[in-house]
This record gives sequence, C-alpha cells and structure tokens, in this order.
Amino acid sequence: MSLSQLADVQASQKNLEELILNKMGEMESQLQTASLPKANTIAKLAEEFRCFRELVFGMLSLLRSQIQDFSKIVDSLDMRSRRKALIFTGISENEVDCKAFIVEKLHSKLALKDITMDHITQCHRLGAPSKDRARPILVRFMKVDQKSAVWRAKQGLKGSSIAIKEFLTRTRQSVFSKARLHFGMRACWTQDGVIVIRTSDGSRHRISSSDELDPLLVRYPKVARESTVAARGKPTNNEHLLLCPSPLNSQLMHGFVVVNTYFTLHKQIFMDHHSHNH
Repeated sequence: MSLSQLADVQASQKNLEELILNKMGEMESQLQTASLPKANTIAKLAEEFRCFRELVFGMLSLLRSQIQDFSKIVDSLDMRSRRKALIFTGISENEVDCKAFIVEKLHSKLALKDITMDHITQCHRLGAPSKDRARPILVRFMKVDQKSAVWRAKQGLKGSSIAIKEFLTRTRQSVFSKARLHFGMRACWTQDGVIVIRTSDGSRHRISSSDELDPLLVRYPKVARESTVAARGKPTNNEHLLLCPSPLNSQLMHGFVVVNTYFTLHKQIFMDHHSHNH
C-alpha cells in the first residue's frame, strides 16, 4: 500500500468516525427524550436504525481492510528481517555447543567449508525445554549469500535426523501448514520466505498470505486426505479479530449498546401499538 493510499484510508476512517459519533449522539439524545409513540415512530426508528447500521458496517469494513493492509506490511518487514536466518531441527539437546556442532555438519555433510563460526552471528535454541523432543535451533548468518548456500545444499542432510527449514513468520508458517495439508507435503515448499505450491495441473503458484491461498483451495480439490489424528495437531488459519483498546473501539461498543436499546424500544412500541389496536 502506497503512502497516498494510506492517506486516503486514514481520511476515510476519520470521516466515518465523525459520522458515526454524530449519529450516535443524535440517537442517544432521541432515546433520552422519547415520549409516547406517534403514528410514524416505528417507521422512523426503522429508517434511522438502517442508516446507523450502514455506518457501523462501513466502519467495520474499513477497519478490517486497514488491519489486513497493515498486517501484510508488518509481515513483509518481519520476513525481511529473517532473510539471513534458518531453523535447524533434529539436533539432540545433548549438544551443548550448538554453533560448533552446526558448523561441523556444514563442513562434513554439506561441503560448505568456507562458512566458519565467525560467519554465524546468532545461534540458540527456541522455546522451553521439552522431554518429548529436541528444541529447534535458530541460526542467523552474517550474509544472505551464506544462508542461501546452506539452503541450496540442505539435501546433503538427507538420511540424517537433521533438517533445515526457513525461519518463516507466524502468519506465513500458518499459511504454509494449511497449504501442505491441502496439497500435500511434496507439493509445497518455501523459497526466500515465499510459499511455492505445485498444483494438480503442474503449474506453480507463489504466495505469502491467506488471501492468495484461499482461491487456490477453491480452484483445486484436495489431493490427499491427512489422517484425523495428524490433522488435529496442525494449526488452522482462522481469521483473527484484532481488538486493541482504543477510543474508537470504546465508541463502537457504545454504539452497539445504543443499537440494542433501539431494538428494545422498537419492540415495546410495536407491542403497545399492537395491544392498542386489539
């Protein structure tokens, strides 16, 4: 999203916020001064509620769009900060000096003797210790070229307990897991933080978000069904509603209270009117 587009979104948000706050003020004032129902009260309330509902939906749609845009920007920046890093799995917790162990494997298994311990700027395990399995190791290299060389040579570890994967963001890891469940493990891989999918027609698709994956899930049927037990442990890619404490959210919640009050008043007026006619 360009700066001009961001400015347009912010301007639209400000206008909608002013409209919704003004409308809520008018509606609340009318509720406080409500008297005996008149002949056109129900119709008037229905029309005002319709207008108010459109304003609320417009605001929610704008917020959803803005959150998605910002999320993509943040995810892209986060992935860029990880471009020099790889994750090593399958290394026993008994290996105390992770850096020395990994460099030795780079030399003996991948024939990358040019990479030394000085070329690794960060090397440590991720997460809390577990009795069930060894924790993965994050390895950050000095240069992108060094990381790329290791990534290209990772097949040299085939047959051993050690595996290498890219250090994806949480969002991309979730999308990647969902894609592999649908298309199969051999049809999905990553390259420089981008998820590559080979579909049933032989074409390849490069994606990085759920918005790009979802159309592929619809277009191409599931090629292999994972077992129920295996599927349970896989993360899903449900949309997460981002609710942050802010004056705007407080006003929106207040608006929903006003809407609920309108429903109650509308129902009471209708019941009184119906009782009077009978």
